[in-house]
Amino acid sequence: MSEQKPTLVYFFPHASTFIKRDLELLANNYNVIPYLFAVQQKKRVPFEFMKQAIFCAKQAFKASFFVCHFAGYASLLPVLLGRLMRKKVFVIVAGNDASCFRDFRYGNFTKPLMGWATKTSLRYATRILPVAQGLVHQRYSYYPGGAPAQGYQYFAPGTKQVPFTVIPYGFNTELFRPDAGVERPEKSFISIGNLSDPYCYFRKGFDLILAYAKLHPTYQFTLVGWENSTHEVPSNVRLIGFSPIETVIRELQAHRYYFQLSVMEGFPNALGEAMACGCVPIGSAVSGIPELIGDTGVILHEKNLALLSAQIESLLSGNFEQQSAAASARIAQHFLPEHRLAKLNACFQA
Repeated sequence: MSEQKPTLVYFFPHASTFIKRDLELLANNYNVIPYLFAVQQKKRVPFEFMKQAIFCAKQAFKASFFVCHFAGYASLLPVLLGRLMRKKVFVIVAGNDASCFRDFRYGNFTKPLMGWATKTSLRYATRILPVAQGLVHQRYSYYPGGAPAQGYQYFAPGTKQVPFTVIPYGFNTELFRPDAGVERPEKSFISIGNLSDPYCYFRKGFDLILAYAKLHPTYQFTLVGWENSTHEVPSNVRLIGFSPIETVIRELQAHRYYFQLSVMEGFPNALGEAMACGCVPIGSAVSGIPELIGDTGVILHEKNLALLSAQIESLLSGNFEQQSAAASARIAQHFLPEHRLAKLNACFQA
């Protein structure tokens, strides 16, 4: 008889692609019971708490431990119940739960109640599992609205005594890989973002990308996740709406450089996937972006168009084939799904 898998209950506030991948990854070793705590409509939050309380009461005794992806409302009851029942609760910090940017209303700590739920969840977690070291604490100077620091320990000092382990996301290099048969035009750039969110345009740095594109009318730019834009878009910028993953991969394979000029991020999956496809990264010095890029591309330390232009011109003078190979090799060496699973297992079983 095969040994029964341990049961874990996995709580999350939205079914993002990277959360779905975590669920699939953990299913290799655990009986995973997913629970979506929907917080998109504020008026439904009390109802969601009641639903979650009933669910937790039913699952508490059969579960070996709880996992919460993002600290906030969705993690509050699992953490408090886990502490009451002496059950381990692991909280994955992934971006907005370690941020506060009041200029464009991004981050849990811009909202008093959500900030309190985030602090409480992290303070009483068994272990915190940030996806990037920068989400723990980072000196911040890229954009003035985020200074002087970001990170959950900065906004919730009481969490400094809670143990943490940084566990980055992993990327499927069998799916996301270079294709030698696809031509990559010189000076071709691409970026991906969800522009249905009005604040995403600025947070993801699309304003800076479009400004750079306007300065270089002979360069080619593709922005994925856009349909019709209310912003002025130069003629050398091609807009693509939300597309199947196969289309996105083909686009990544057909461009040389990938932009991740975010004002704030966690550990951006799109950047990791682009690097795995052989795109040379151009990113901001924010949270997990430098951790992903390493020495394989450009890291912009200040949101400044002139500085960006100078750094890219230096990048373009290099050997693209070598740069591309280094970017994809970095993902294969350090950021695979099996790397993430092994580190999660070690924490869960400690």
